[in-house]
Amino acid sequence: MPDNSPILALPFLMPSQAQKHVTHNEALRRLDIVVQLSVVAFDATIPPADPAEGEVHALGAAPVAAWAGHAGDLAAWLDGTWHFVTPLEGWRAWSKADRQLRVWTGSAWVLPQAELAPLTELGIRTAADATNRLAVSADATLLTHDGGGHQLKINKAGDGETASVLFQSNWAGHAEMGLAGDTDFAIKISLDGVSWTEALRFDATTGLAEGSAVQAAPTDARTGALMTVGAFGLGDTSSQEITDFNDALRNGYYTVPDLSSALNAPPGFTGGPASIHTVVANNTNNVTQIAFKLNGGGETAIRHQRAGSWKDWRMIYTQQSLLAPVSQSGGTPTGGVIERGSTANGDYVRFADGTQICTNANAPITTAPADFSGPITRIDGDKLWIGTWF
Repeated sequence: MPDNSPILALPFLMPSQAQKHVTHNEALRRLDIVVQLSVVAFDATIPPADPAEGEVHALGAAPVAAWAGHAGDLAAWLDGTWHFVTPLEGWRAWSKADRQLRVWTGSAWVLPQAELAPLTELGIRTAADATNRLAVSADATLLTHDGGGHQLKINKAGDGETASVLFQSNWAGHAEMGLAGDTDFAIKISLDGVSWTEALRFDATTGLAEGSAVQAAPTDARTGALMTVGAFGLGDTSSQEITDFNDALRNGYYTVPDLSSALNAPPGFTGGPASIHTVVANNTNNVTQIAFKLNGGGETAIRHQRAGSWKDWRMIYTQQSLLAPVSQSGGTPTGGVIERGSTANGDYVRFADGTQICTNANAPITTAPADFSGPITRIDGDKLWIGTWF
């Protein structure tokens, strides 16, 4: 017959044994340590300076001082000394320090979950099933870090499969985002959970966006659509082409490729292309347009629309057209603003409004020049005449 029990290693009372109470008390002491086992902490290595009667420590791999040589043992402070018990595989202990229940594997104290086979289903306050193998019913689900950060990973078997997050209301899907059938990241929405619209898709290669939330074309004017490069001529090297100046009603830059067939062009804008810069004050009934002729004399024109009615074009001339042969039509310059020249009778300066100033410093002027028309003003003797040239 063995001296100790096979499970808890309790000492047996033997026939003809003297002082059987000593053996019995040793068995009770061992039972007191290991039954309902509760330890101060796991992996302890340094004995406490003032241990309490009955406290037990689960020793780590390299204990020191009074615990030296007892790696993996249970150390119990009883009757003013340390008593050591070697745990057997499968023993369970509760830690007061971290409030965890652990199992002795024969070499370490581990959490019970580490020794369990993988669960096929897990439901927390709700039922799991073959599809939803992890199901949680709660006001919130917390996933936090065990260090500096945390990643939630959703993996799929291949590019053609789906890895996404589905948002439902009353079990009907209304929004989904993730990788659906490829490696592009997409966001789609549904009003009824049946018909779906892809709002955004980000190309996995280029990173560029497309979808119903993005402008379908540079002139797509849907309210709320995300603007693309080139929209209304913005951010692109070419503007939007139109054939009628009245079509440029939204903020942006436009090009009229051929003025000879363009509608509602400024007076004098003929031949070649023109560009338009449109500024909308607050809606398409209050618009300002600035038009530039892209060849010729660099003519510039401006007009306004108020309450849906266009005002007349007003011509603006660049510095290149200020000094040139003057001409006008109905009071509006159609050539240069200032013209300077000379004839056999002297020098002259002409202005687009019809004013002409002539000077002659070599001979007295007795009569008005032939190209003068009244009124004529003579100033400073015979040297200066002021009149009109048309």
